[in-house]
Amino acid sequence: MSGQLRELIKEAPISQIIGHFIPLKRSGRGLVGLCPFHNDTKPSMTVNDQRGLFRCWACNTGGDALSFVKDFKKVDFISAMKLCADILGLSTEELNRERKKNPKLELAFRVLNFTNKVFKHVADQKPMHFQKFVEARGLNAESIQNFQISFAPGNNIITSQLEKIPEDKREEARKMALELSLIRLNENQGHTYDYFRDRVVFPVLDHSGQVRGFQCRAVLPDQKPKFLNSSDSFVFHKSSILYGFHIAKNAIRQSEQVFLVEGNMDVVMMHQHGFTQTVGTMGIALSESSLRLLTNLTKNVILAMDSDPAGIKAMTQINASFMEHGVLPRYLSFHPAKDPDEFLQTQGRMALLERVEKAPRFIDWFIEQTIPTPVPEVTDKKLQVLNQIFELLAPLKDSLEATERVISSAKLLKLRSDETSLIEQYKASLSKNERPVRAAAPQPVAQTTENNEEDFITESTSLTDAKDEPIVLIDVPPMLAMERNALKILITHPETLVSSQLHEILAFTSHPEVKELLVWLIKIYQEIDEQEYVPILSGEVFSERYGRELQSLVAEALDDYQPEPLNEKVIARLLQDLKVRLMVEQKRQRRKELTERQKQCDTQDEVIFTMQEITKIDRELQELKKNPV
Repeated sequence: MSGQLRELIKEAPISQIIGHFIPLKRSGRGLVGLCPFHNDTKPSMTVNDQRGLFRCWACNTGGDALSFVKDFKKVDFISAMKLCADILGLSTEELNRERKKNPKLELAFRVLNFTNKVFKHVADQKPMHFQKFVEARGLNAESIQNFQISFAPGNNIITSQLEKIPEDKREEARKMALELSLIRLNENQGHTYDYFRDRVVFPVLDHSGQVRGFQCRAVLPDQKPKFLNSSDSFVFHKSSILYGFHIAKNAIRQSEQVFLVEGNMDVVMMHQHGFTQTVGTMGIALSESSLRLLTNLTKNVILAMDSDPAGIKAMTQINASFMEHGVLPRYLSFHPAKDPDEFLQTQGRMALLERVEKAPRFIDWFIEQTIPTPVPEVTDKKLQVLNQIFELLAPLKDSLEATERVISSAKLLKLRSDETSLIEQYKASLSKNERPVRAAAPQPVAQTTENNEEDFITESTSLTDAKDEPIVLIDVPPMLAMERNALKILITHPETLVSSQLHEILAFTSHPEVKELLVWLIKIYQEIDEQEYVPILSGEVFSERYGRELQSLVAEALDDYQPEPLNEKVIARLLQDLKVRLMVEQKRQRRKELTERQKQCDTQDEVIFTMQEITKIDRELQELKKNPV
């Protein structure tokens, strides 16, 4: 949408765009530069990031970033938008689609707005379950209005309201509602029903305020799942949306600060208590566009997600992403509360303000958690911890922020190496890891004592080996041909990972690395967004845990990856075929092993037993050929 792209350009500092074309320098609270629209000999043009405007006091030219680019480059409005988007790293895909006049997109927005209006009308009637939720969570009328919080009743109201649309537009609206999963089709009975029923509704609006989808919360006892959200579609990609940004953007700009939380209620309650510079993530990672959007507005980022292990893990990953952009977020702890909502309800706004003032850099808190107490006495173990800290700092590369922390960490570990040597060792670790593995969230560190040094455990390998002992590698058997084929298919079609049939595939997978990766994929896939899939999978696979054979296979599979999901029937047939072929290959491999063993049998009884096993496998293979299970 050109409206959305224009809004994103407007949110960015205007100096970032104008400064791309002409030199600017600081003057007081603003910026000045030579005006390119007349023969300027002294800086006559001022640039104001707060207002998003420029003005030349000599030739009286002025306007926003788009008007500057349009006049400076002598291009039309659309071309100026594309130039600005390129400078800010924003996608112009939707702009290109809009230039082709996409009626499907317009219809989708009409259906989404219609649905949102229906849910709001229901909430205005104050149904019992909605009112109970509002009272229990302490929501005020302003929050309900600002975030358009509403209610989906259990009477299939969207389905019935679609029937009231004029007949000439009814069918296309119904098909669009089905595609957006607002309604579902009961294939056995041949009728549709509402997807969201008996739930509090949080509309998900994009950065320009257009409804893109819905996140809904259960209100009935034993209602499952607790949270039900819109599926990703051609209009809804949750990784590209920051919840509440359309409301928070002005406050972020004015305060030059942003709180990053998770969960709709955390965003709403932060706003309700005056922290209106708060936005929420809609996944375990931030997309590149969301990172750029926030860092264009402010470098003062406060990670304020849940204090549980899942929240720490999410913040660890998000912190690394910000560090790659040269931003060091701070960490806001809510302990003993679990999240911002609970903290504000129990301790209030002033208590949170006090914690904000004392909030450390997340990387410093992380390093503190990584260094055990007491510090181990053995040098090897100190180096193991230092090596782990190297990995934490890797996104900062060899910047001053990184090297200073290397030196201070070494002092905390009571290592006697000189500063120059430490920095050289850190830089050497960066060169070894061209693709640094992001460290896992910190775990409680086992306490060490002089008599129990072996209790200190770390997953990192040591920086150096004081005794120069060779590292022993465990031989991993080669993959079976069908295991390679199966893994490649599952990676290129990740929608198969949510099928219950995957557990059968795992049962007939013998290669340890393939099985480990599949178990991880099945667990993580439902927690991430489509745009996160390739970078997260790459980051996992290209670690020291996996061998080159698997890494090469995954790289090849990702080259072929196309996000075009298969339908459920195709997935079922595909997985059934993979299972049978894995079973066949596994049995053939077992037969081959038995045949080799037979040649080495020492007694007649061993020969007979081995022959019986081979015959049994032959019968099973024949049966599979006749009747694939």
